[in-house]
Amino acid sequence: MDRLERMVALLRSGQTARADQLRAEAPGALLPRWTAGEPLSPVLRQVHQLESSIRAVCVDDTYAWAMADGSIFRMPLAGGEAQRLRLEGSRESFYWEAVFDGATVVALEDERLLVWDLVTGRLLLATDPDDIPLRAGPLRSLGVGAGVAVTGTAGGYLLKWDLADGRLLGRTAAHSGDVNRVAISTDSAPIVLSLGGEDRFTETLCFHDLDGLCRTGEVAVPEQAGGGGWAVLDGQRRAVTVAEDGLLTVWDPVAVAPVARFPTAARIREALVFIADGACVVLGEGAALRIMDLRDGTVRGTIRTDFTHPIDMVAVHSTFVFAAQSGRTNLLELTDPFTQDDKDRPYFRDAVPATIDGRPAIIAVEEGGSFEVIDAADGRRFGEPAGERSITLRTAVWYPRPGVVTVGERDLLVVMSEYGPTTVDPDTGDTHTAPESSLSPAGPSLIATRNGLIAATNDKGVLAVWDAATLTLHASLQLAEAYGTISLALADLHGRTVVLAGTQGGGIRWFESADLTEITPPGRFAERPDRTAVRHWDWPGPEAVTGLDVSGSVVLVAVDNTVTCADIATGEPSGPALTHPNEVLAIRPTVLDGVPVVATSCADRTLRVWEIGTGHTIWSVALPQPVSRIVSVAADQIVVLTEGHLIAVGPGPMIPST
Repeated sequence: MDRLERMVALLRSGQTARADQLRAEAPGALLPRWTAGEPLSPVLRQVHQLESSIRAVCVDDTYAWAMADGSIFRMPLAGGEAQRLRLEGSRESFYWEAVFDGATVVALEDERLLVWDLVTGRLLLATDPDDIPLRAGPLRSLGVGAGVAVTGTAGGYLLKWDLADGRLLGRTAAHSGDVNRVAISTDSAPIVLSLGGEDRFTETLCFHDLDGLCRTGEVAVPEQAGGGGWAVLDGQRRAVTVAEDGLLTVWDPVAVAPVARFPTAARIREALVFIADGACVVLGEGAALRIMDLRDGTVRGTIRTDFTHPIDMVAVHSTFVFAAQSGRTNLLELTDPFTQDDKDRPYFRDAVPATIDGRPAIIAVEEGGSFEVIDAADGRRFGEPAGERSITLRTAVWYPRPGVVTVGERDLLVVMSEYGPTTVDPDTGDTHTAPESSLSPAGPSLIATRNGLIAATNDKGVLAVWDAATLTLHASLQLAEAYGTISLALADLHGRTVVLAGTQGGGIRWFESADLTEITPPGRFAERPDRTAVRHWDWPGPEAVTGLDVSGSVVLVAVDNTVTCADIATGEPSGPALTHPNEVLAIRPTVLDGVPVVATSCADRTLRVWEIGTGHTIWSVALPQPVSRIVSVAADQIVVLTEGHLIAVGPGPMIPST
C-alpha cells in the first residue's frame, strides 16, 4: 500500500488528522551520500521515489520523464526536484500501458485510448468505447508510431487508431488469446510485431504491415515471451523477443525465422531498448541492467541499480539510461567502454557507530567475524588506500553481536559470541576476551553498553553484565522466558546504572547493573502492562517492546507503530507519542544542534527524524525497502544497514503535491 492509498484508507476510517499529517510529510527520495560495500553503481546519477506504480518512462536531452497513473513526473538531467503535472481527467483511472510519443503521452484503459499534452496535461483525445468490437475484449497492450497507435486486446485483436482524431482505422484478429505485446517499426515500410495467445502453450509471434494490418508472418513461440521490440542490426531490420525463461531471440521478420538465440537471466516486462546503433540491447536482470551484444550474446556491461525488485522498464537517450521499478526511478549514465560493476563486495551483517581519532566512524562486521572501520563522513575505510585498519576476528557463531563501549577516552569494539564478550581496540587491534562466560553454550541475542559496562542476553534467556575495562562478570540471571526479552538498554537512574529489558508482553523490567537485582520501575513506568501470555508463533507480538533506547534522561520505547518518550525518573512524557503509519522497525536517538531527536524506521519504507520534545518531523526520506537497522544519525544524513550494505542517506528533492 503506497502513501496515497494509506491516506485514502485513513480518510475512509475518519482519521482525517492522521491523513493530513501523512499528506504533509511528502517524503523525498532516497539520496545516497556514500555507500560502504559499493552496493550502488558508480554511474548512478539520480534516485527518485514517486508515489505510485510507473506506467511509462522516457528520457530526452533535458529531462527524464515518468508517467505514474494520473501524473507526469519530469526530472531534470542536471538534478533537482521531480516536477509533477496532473493529467486532466485521470484521477480515478487505471492504465494498462502507456507510451511517450513526442510532446504527448498515450495510455490505455479497458475501453479507451487516451492522449495528453505533456506541457499542459490537457486531454487531447479519448477514443469511443463503442468502436471496440465486442468480441475483441478489453484493451491490454499498446504500440505507437507513424502517427497511429496499435492496441492489442484480451480477445486477440489488433486495433489501429488515428492519434490525431481518435478514429478506428483498422482491426484484425491476430492471436487466439490475450495480446500481451505490440511494437511498431517505422524503419522502411512500417511493420507491427505482436505477441499473444491463450496461454504459454499457444503463444505466437506475428508480423503485420501497418497499413491494413495484414499478417505477413506467424511463428509459434516455444516459451511465453515477456517482451518484444525492434532493432536495426548491421543495416538489417530485426525483431527481438525475450522469453520468460530468459531466452533472447533475434528474428528475421521477412523469413519469420530466428537469426540468433542467447540465454540470459532477464525477466522482461516491457518493450526492449537498444543502443550502439542497434548492436546492443539493455536488459533488466533482477535489480541490475545488462548490456548484451546482439551479434554474439556477449555481456558488454553491467549497471547495478538501487532497486530491490526486478526492473519494470527502461529508456535510453544519448548517454543516459532511465530505469524504473514500481514507484522508483534511477537515472544512470552510460560509459565508454560500458561499466562492469564488481559483484564481489563485502556483505555486512551488523554495524555500530564509534569515535576513532576524534572522528565519527562506523565499525561493520561481515559474516564469520571480519570487521572494517569506516569513516562516517565518506564511507571509506580508515587508512585507505592501504586499509590497515581492517580487523579480523573469528568466532564460533555464524556472526557475532557487536557493540561499542567507551573505556577511558577510547571507544572499543565489543563482540558478543557464545563465549562472552571480547573487546577490540579499532586503532591498534588489541584484543581481550572475558575469562568466564555466562552465555555459553547459546548464541548472543542482544547487547547494550554504557558507563563502562556491557550487558547482553542470549537466545536461552540469560542476562549478564560485565565490566568493560577488565571483562569481569558482575552478575548473571536466568530470565523467565528464553524469547521473552525483545530489547535491551542501559541507563542512569539516581546516580547508578540500571539495566532495562523490554519484554514480549509490552512491559519493561528494571535491574541493578551491579548484581541484577530486579527493582520496581520508577513512577509511571510501573503502570506499563506486561501481557506475558503471548503465542510464540506470533513473535514478536503486537505489544512487544521492539525498540528500547535511552537519550540522556529520556527513555524511548517502540511498540507496534508508536514511539513514546518518557523521563527516566518519573515515567512522565517527555514529548508527544510519535505515531507512524505502520510498524516501527528501528529507533536511534541523538542530539542535533542541541535539540534531542530520534530517527525512526517504519515498515512504510520511510526514515523520519523527530524532535522529541515537540513531536515535529524535521525531515523524512523514502527508501526502496524497509530498514531494520539505523546505525548513526547526523544533521545531514542517516546511516542505515540494508541488504548487507551501509548506505548514508539524506533528504532528497521533495515531490510537489499539486
